[in-house]
Amino acid sequence: MKYIYSIGFLLIISCSKHNNTQIQSRSIDIDSLIISLDTQEKKEKFLADLLQQDQNVRNTDRENEILKRNNYDMNSSEYQVYKKEREGVDSLNFFKALKYLKEYGYPTFKSGNYKASSAIRTVCLHQSFDKQLVLFPYIYKTYNDGFINSERFSFLLNKMHIHKYGKRHPHAISYEENIKQLLEKLELDKTNTQ
Repeated sequence: MKYIYSIGFLLIISCSKHNNTQIQSRSIDIDSLIISLDTQEKKEKFLADLLQQDQNVRNTDRENEILKRNNYDMNSSEYQVYKKEREGVDSLNFFKALKYLKEYGYPTFKSGNYKASSAIRTVCLHQSFDKQLVLFPYIYKTYNDGFINSERFSFLLNKMHIHKYGKRHPHAISYEENIKQLLEKLELDKTNTQ
């Protein structure tokens, strides 16, 4: 019996070390990728690809097919695999977005490429509240600098409210008023900028 516990313990340790090595390797890969973005064209492509990855994993048709096949059981193993895949992509996209923001700041270039200009904001929408808080200062500064309109910023804040409180915030009379109310409700004042 002692022998079985020893083998189990060794397996857990080796898997843990393997996962840590994978995480470190992935982090180095992301660092290298971000550093290699030395032109606006490369940055735009990176951001457009980031948005595409975010959207590809949110395939409503695929999700509905899986649910239908499993009698709409969200606890089915097939649906759980789908959900884990989406969460994995979201997690990786979070780290890519954060590394990009730390290196270059929020993308404010005038490219006309909607995918590139909305990638970080869209990735933020699909994160947990804690991760949204990490990305928020960059987005808030960009909003204050006039590069994100009040409608899109209000939408993001409402999504953050949903993640924190589990429900939508009642929309105010204007986007600007909505933003003011949500910043207060979420305790995100002006001192929370870069």
